[in-house]
Amino acid sequence: RWLAGFEMRRRARGIDIRVEETLSLTFEAPAGPFTLTAKADRIELSSTGAAVLDFKTGQIPSAKQLKTGFSPQLTLTGAILAEAGSKTSGPVEPEELTYVRVVGRKVPGEAKTMAEGAEAAHLSEAALAGLKARVARFDSERTPYLSWVAPQFMGNFGGNYDHLARVWEWHVVGGEEGET
Repeated sequence: RWLAGFEMRRRARGIDIRVEETLSLTFEAPAGPFTLTAKADRIELSSTGAAVLDFKTGQIPSAKQLKTGFSPQLTLTGAILAEAGSKTSGPVEPEELTYVRVVGRKVPGEAKTMAEGAEAAHLSEAALAGLKARVARFDSERTPYLSWVAPQFMGNFGGNYDHLARVWEWHVVGGEEGET
């Protein structure tokens, strides 16, 4: 019932709904063209812009994670829409970034809008600028690839490549190889 009500409210606005549409944007970087792709759970096109929705069954990222770039899915999808648009729409301003949590329990779901209007457009633009800066930085041979950049978001098991970086060996033992 919650989801049916959510749908009725959203569709009453006279929107064109796109589900699991793949978007892409290619930009120039120091080592050559870089292509960013996103598969949006849902895009709602209106006469004034686009809403980007991501459906979750687990926890919704915090506003701080979204704004600091640790959860860039919505913002980068918004940036692709603003710069390149979709295959059929052309560029369109992101006007809403929303997570929809559907769980079907005591609280069956919730829609949490993280940004609207100018803030949605600004966060999307900032996310793209941040990505371009990181791509440029990592295109340099002098930039190291760190295994634990943000350990607070890694969970209990660490990264997929910790064994290659010998993270646990250095983390537990410390110091340099052969040092006691």
